[in-house]
Amino acid sequence: MSTLNIVDTETLNADPLRELILFAGVLNQSTEVSETSLSDNDGTLPIRTSTIEIVFPPTLTEERILELTDAMEGLSVLSHRTRITLPNTDDEEAFNYNNYVSDAFSYYNLRNDEYETYTQINNEKILPNFCLGALWSRGEQTSEQENYYTMFGTIPGLIDSDVLAPATPINLYEFDDEYLTYSYTDPEAETLTDYYKLMLASGSVSRTDYSEANTHVYVDFNYSLNDTAKVGNTPFFNRIRLPFVNKRVPISLPNGTEYFLETNSNFPSEIARSFIESSMSDKLLKSFRNSNSFLREFNINGSTAELKVYDLMEMLESIGYGGSITQTDEMFLRSEVQNYAIDDNSPFTFYFYKLILLGKIRAKMRAKLKKFKELIVENQEHDIEHVGFKVIKKIEGRSTPIQTFYFLNRASLEDFIDTQIKFDRVYNYEVIGMFAIYGSNYSYENVQKISGFNPLSNEPVKRINFTFTNSPSVKIVEVSMATHTLRIVEPPPIVPEITFYNEMTTKNKLKIRMEHQDGNIVDEYRKVPLRPFAGNQNYIDKLKQYFSSDNVLVTSGKTSEGIYEIYRLEDPPSSYLDFEDALIATVQSNIVYSNGEHSRNAMFTDLIKHQKKYYYAFRTLTHRGNPSELSPIYVAEMYEDADETFMTFDLYQMPENKNSQPDSHMRKYIQIIPNTEHLVPNSEEIIEQFPDATSAITALKLGRDELEEKLFEYNSENKYIKLRLESKNSGRKMDLNLFFKRKTTNN
Repeated sequence: MSTLNIVDTETLNADPLRELILFAGVLNQSTEVSETSLSDNDGTLPIRTSTIEIVFPPTLTEERILELTDAMEGLSVLSHRTRITLPNTDDEEAFNYNNYVSDAFSYYNLRNDEYETYTQINNEKILPNFCLGALWSRGEQTSEQENYYTMFGTIPGLIDSDVLAPATPINLYEFDDEYLTYSYTDPEAETLTDYYKLMLASGSVSRTDYSEANTHVYVDFNYSLNDTAKVGNTPFFNRIRLPFVNKRVPISLPNGTEYFLETNSNFPSEIARSFIESSMSDKLLKSFRNSNSFLREFNINGSTAELKVYDLMEMLESIGYGGSITQTDEMFLRSEVQNYAIDDNSPFTFYFYKLILLGKIRAKMRAKLKKFKELIVENQEHDIEHVGFKVIKKIEGRSTPIQTFYFLNRASLEDFIDTQIKFDRVYNYEVIGMFAIYGSNYSYENVQKISGFNPLSNEPVKRINFTFTNSPSVKIVEVSMATHTLRIVEPPPIVPEITFYNEMTTKNKLKIRMEHQDGNIVDEYRKVPLRPFAGNQNYIDKLKQYFSSDNVLVTSGKTSEGIYEIYRLEDPPSSYLDFEDALIATVQSNIVYSNGEHSRNAMFTDLIKHQKKYYYAFRTLTHRGNPSELSPIYVAEMYEDADETFMTFDLYQMPENKNSQPDSHMRKYIQIIPNTEHLVPNSEEIIEQFPDATSAITALKLGRDELEEKLFEYNSENKYIKLRLESKNSGRKMDLNLFFKRKTTNN
C-alpha cells in the first residue's frame, strides 16, 4: 500500500493556536464551555459553534499570549488535511493467463482475421462497446439502450445478437471460435449470436452518431465481475482493474459505537448512493466532466502538487431544471429501473428530488463535521469517501484523449473491459479516483485573554476564551491511481510437432511432417523471452507490451496459420543463431477444406545424401506473418543397406560452452591477520584536534608511530606485499599480491 498524506498548502503554519498546541506542547487543558446546537447557514450548510476556554501553563509569557490572541482574532482557515491509501500495484510479471491476477493486461481471446483488419482501418469508437453489451445482456432493452445497441438504428439486426457470451469452454460446445447458443427443448435450433460478426456482415454502413456518442461513456448500473467474465464472443480486449480504496464495511455496535470490518469487496460510496436514491446520479457522473473545477495546491508527502478539485455544494446548487441528459458526444448506460429526475418532465418533481438530495448530503456533512477538540487538539484527519472513477484513454504519442469512461463507486464494480480498441495499436490508460474530502472551514471570533487567580494556590491563571465556528467544505478531488500501457497483438504460436519419415525403397528422400498444436501453453516456472532470430525483433518489442513483460507468458495454437519455416545445416551448430542464414523452405499444406481454410499440418520432402548428418530447426508463422520460437534442433541421417534405405533422427544437444575458469576459495586454507601493532589508532592526536568523530575520520591513522613500515601504506600497485605459495608435491608456485586498505562505515 502507498499512502498519500494530503495537506492544503495554504494552511501550513496558518493557525498559530494549532501550531502552539501541537508543536510547542503548551496545552494543559482544553474545555468546551458551551456548544450551541447545529444550525443552518441560509438553509444550506450545517454549522458547529462552540465556546472554548483554554488554560495555559504558567511558563507561557503574557507577551506570547497577547501575540496569540491578536493573531487568532478573525482568523479563518480552510483545511482538507487527510490521508489516502492506494492499493498495491502489480508485482513484476503478475499476469496469469488463467486467473487474471494482473491489474491490467491485453487479451487475445478469439481469432477473427476479418475483425482484426476491420479495427485497423476504422475508428475505435465505431467498435462494439462491452459496457453497453453488459447492460443489454440484463434484458435492459429500453428504447434508449436499443438506440445505442443498434448503432442508432443503422444495423437493426444487432438486436438479436450478443456482445457478451459465456467464456469459451474447453473441449465443449464450441465450433470455429464461435459460441453456439444451445436449446435444450430443440437441439437443432442452434443459433450464432455473435454481435461482432453480425456487425461485420452489415458492410460499410455509416455509424457517425454511434461513434460520436462513445466519446464520453457514463456507466450508471451495477457493472460487475459477472459481466466481465462473459467474453466468449470478444475477439480481443484490454482489461483494467479499478483499484478501490475503501474496502471497509462500517459495523454499528449496541453501545452506539462503530468499527470497520475489512472485506475483500469494495464498500460503495454513500454520496453516490444518495444521488442514486434521489434520481440524480446522472448529475454526479456528469460533474466528473463538467464541474467548475480548478487546480488547488496541496502538500503531498512533503512535496507540492496541484490537484483538480471542485466544491460539492456549489455543484449541487448549480443543478437546475431543463436541458437534455446527454449531449451528442455522450452515452449514458443506466438500468431500466434507474429513473432520472429530468425524465419526469416536471419542474416540481425535479426540485422535489433535488431537496431530497440536499437533505441527504446535509445530514452526511453534519455527521462528518468535526469539533474543536477533534480538529485542533487531537489533530484528527478529515474523512474521505471514494465517489467514483474516470478512465482516460489515449493513443500513444497523443495528448488528447480519444475516450473517457465514468463509473460511480458501487459495491459490484471491479473490472473494466475495453473492446473499442484497434489491433496492434498502443493505448495509454489513466485511472483517476474521485474522492470527496469532508474538510473544514473554521474561524476564531471574540478572542479574549482572561486574568484571574487559582483559588487553591493563589497563583495567576493564564487563559483565553473564544468562539470557534466550523462549517463543512466538501471538495471532490481527482487523484491519479494507476497508469497502464497496453497493446493487442497475437501471441506466438506453439512450435510444431515434428516427425521424420523415409520410404525404404526410395533413395535420398527424407520426409518431414509438421503437425499443428492446438490449445494454449502456459509454463509459469519457465518464463523466458522470445529469442532474437531472423528479423523477429519488431515482434519481440510488441510482445513486451502485450505481455507487460520481457518474457513470453503464453503460446497459443489459435494464431498458427499452418505455415512453417524449415532451416537446415550440414555441420553441427554451436548456437541456434547458426541457423539464421539456413532457411531452405517455407511450406503450407495444399489441402483446402470446404470453408476455404488450409490444413494446418504440412509435409515437406528434402533430398539429402546418405551417411551424412543433417541438422533441422523449424518455426511456425502466425496469420499475420509473425514467427514462433525456434523449435528444438533435430539431427537426421539416412543410410543404405543392400536394397533398402534406413533413417535415424533424434534431438540434438549442442555442446556446452565451457568459457569459464574454475574458482577455488582459499578461506579454509589461509588466514591473514594483521599484528595488533598495526591496528592501534592515533587516538590522542585525534582527541586534541577534533571535536567529534565525524570530523576526525579523515585524520585517522593506524599503526604505532615507532613502526618503520606501516601495513596500511601497502595499498597501491606500486607498493604491495607479495606472498608466494609453493606446492611440496608438484613444485608449482603461486603469488598473492596483498593490498591493505581501511574501510569507513557510515552509521
